[in-house]
Amino acid sequence: MALMVVGHVGRKYLLPFLTVGKHQKYAGFVAMIADEITDDLRHKYPDKQWTEWLDEAVDLLVDICEVGPDVARRAISAAVARRQAG
Repeated sequence: MALMVVGHVGRKYLLPFLTVGKHQKYAGFVAMIADEITDDLRHKYPDKQWTEWLDEAVDLLVDICEVGPDVARRAISAAVARRQAG
């Protein structure tokens, strides 16, 4: 009986916690790759505004990370904002 309770508690509380950790780690990887893409495109096109190569950056992130275009656009926009702020 105690093993069933431990299993239930583990499934209910521990498994979602571990899943959130995986999602946070994956989001960190996506953000890191978005930073690399924006840095690379900034060096590739130094005379252009970031809005001119935004679509290329989004397409690259979609191809590399296999995320949706909305997620990729938010990640690239956040990477650009981080670079402009710092």
